[in-house]
Amino acid sequence: MYVFLSDVHIRTETSYRAQLFMKFLREKREDISGLFILGDLFEFWFEYNIVFPKDYFKTLALLYSYIEHGVEVHYILGNHEVMIGKFLRNFGFTVHDKQATISLFNKKVLLAHGHMLDRRLWTTFWQKLLTSRTNHALYSLLHPDLGVFLAQGIAYLSRRQRRSPQAITLLEQYARDQLREFDIVVLAQSQIPVLKHFGNGKYYVNTGDWLDHYSYAILDADGPRLMYYRKTAG
Repeated sequence: MYVFLSDVHIRTETSYRAQLFMKFLREKREDISGLFILGDLFEFWFEYNIVFPKDYFKTLALLYSYIEHGVEVHYILGNHEVMIGKFLRNFGFTVHDKQATISLFNKKVLLAHGHMLDRRLWTTFWQKLLTSRTNHALYSLLHPDLGVFLAQGIAYLSRRQRRSPQAITLLEQYARDQLREFDIVVLAQSQIPVLKHFGNGKYYVNTGDWLDHYSYAILDADGPRLMYYRKTAG
């Protein structure tokens, strides 16, 4: 089976959310043929030249165990992956900048985080602030301890913005448009899990989040399904 998930927003690996997610990864490793992360796995990702946040290490190690086990791990970038260098690719991830298309079970599947469809003022400001090359250069001059602290705080404020009903509608409309070409469209961003079947084998899936729903989607020969993971962490 193939697994799709997003919006885990790991800040520290001692948190309940991170511990539960790592438990999920350990339990499912033998069952998963391919893992697709549709953005925002971490609260904030910015690649310095020689360091990365230590609170991400255990999660990355678990994902690397998947790669060593022969499982393809795809990473479709979201709006909290601010600066991507070579690290994730060298680590073994297949990294997709905006979206990915893949064939699974003879189905054409489109994968994207979906943040580019959300044009609210705060979201637009966030994108311009964190995609600016000038800001990247200035930020890279900060000591990593200070840089990560500031960035996680800003990322947290971004995540706490009210969910937009308009954005949820835009994501579904985008999916409907893409289903003219694709059989399955998988998106994220809204943090609301969705599974809609439009007939003729056409599906829109939103993976939801690991903030409130602990949701993910799977795809096997029977088609896509939404799943929820709630077990005691540890």
